[in-house]
Amino acid sequence: MSKDRTLELIRQGYPWAARLRRGAVAVPTRLLGRRAAVVGGPEGVRRFYDPRLRRKGAFPPPIKLVLFGPGTVHGLDDAEHHHRKALYVDLLTPEAVAALGDRAAQEWSSAIRRWAGRDRVVLFDEAVQVLAASVLGWGGVPVPQDELPHRARQLAAVVDGFATPGPVYVRAALARRRLDRWAAELVRQVRTGRLRPAPGTALHVAATATGLDGRLLAERTAGVALLNVLRPTVAVAWFVAFAGVALQEHPEWRARIAGGDAAALDAFSQEVRRRYPFVPVLAAKARAEQDVLGVRVPRGGLVVLDVHGTDHDPAHWPDPDRFDPERFLTGDVDPDTLVPQGGGGVCTGHRCPGESVVLTMIAEAARALAGLEHTLPPQDLEVDLTRMPTRPRSGVVLAVTPAEAF
Repeated sequence: MSKDRTLELIRQGYPWAARLRRGAVAVPTRLLGRRAAVVGGPEGVRRFYDPRLRRKGAFPPPIKLVLFGPGTVHGLDDAEHHHRKALYVDLLTPEAVAALGDRAAQEWSSAIRRWAGRDRVVLFDEAVQVLAASVLGWGGVPVPQDELPHRARQLAAVVDGFATPGPVYVRAALARRRLDRWAAELVRQVRTGRLRPAPGTALHVAATATGLDGRLLAERTAGVALLNVLRPTVAVAWFVAFAGVALQEHPEWRARIAGGDAAALDAFSQEVRRRYPFVPVLAAKARAEQDVLGVRVPRGGLVVLDVHGTDHDPAHWPDPDRFDPERFLTGDVDPDTLVPQGGGGVCTGHRCPGESVVLTMIAEAARALAGLEHTLPPQDLEVDLTRMPTRPRSGVVLAVTPAEAF
């Protein structure tokens, strides 16, 4: 019987699954006390989204309850999952995402004006505030101006600490509890008529959402649905930090984006998602004993998708650790080789319906930064791959040219 490798995953972080697989599509192991198969590559991605697997019970409760919340769509399967996911698919139309992008562009412009007179700004911290202001205003969520920084930090704290043992996890759990209460109260106020968000906004959609039985979701569950729009949008701050470094290290792409090259901007945003890590793995649970690409997994066993390794697979991404947006300008990309936010179909599977939001938010940040005269002064940009999620250690400090801040 193979040893349990849970501690290895915690200690090694992002490279763990790829090291374990060593190029294989699937390997047996034990994780969280259960027999498991770790899979990767396009064949592994397709097998991971096979209906013989389910999401309920796959995530460890300490992670699931802090990051996603109780009753979340991420832990649902079959008809219930399709019904709940339709809420997000219907909300995040191309027109709605474009409107969110417009708000983000305005917020970045305002932020850059606020940087006037400041020698340095921390890009990650600024991105948290910009993204929160963008999604809260777009989502119909009323937040007084003096409360906005607090809510932004809470949303970021949940993401920052959900997978890190110790004080940072405690902060994440406390932030989650407070956000759950706040979101449930917003839903209650909409249902009692004290708040009247515009139809089609995230708050209105969450407050009026129903279950398969046609009844309104419980207030807390509806609040979780709302937070699952707000929190992932603020989480784009991690990608924005990496984008800030990439723009500095690759001035040719910065120049193309500043010059209005839309194709270059899209390719740059895609490469940020591929190259820079967010989560190392995803997990599913076997409904019944089954063969998973040559590995026998018992009922209740785990199938673990190597997300980071798949996005860095040299068989599909030559020289995978090199930042090269050109990869996305030279032909179609197999969606099963690019899974920073999961794979499968958006409407029929578990692929994140918010992919377009992430790409739009990265693009608006990159556009704003590309047009800003700034440098990166000496700082600690090391990326700790054992920290989940990770980002450059300094948060990416920008030295802004004073004339450009006005």
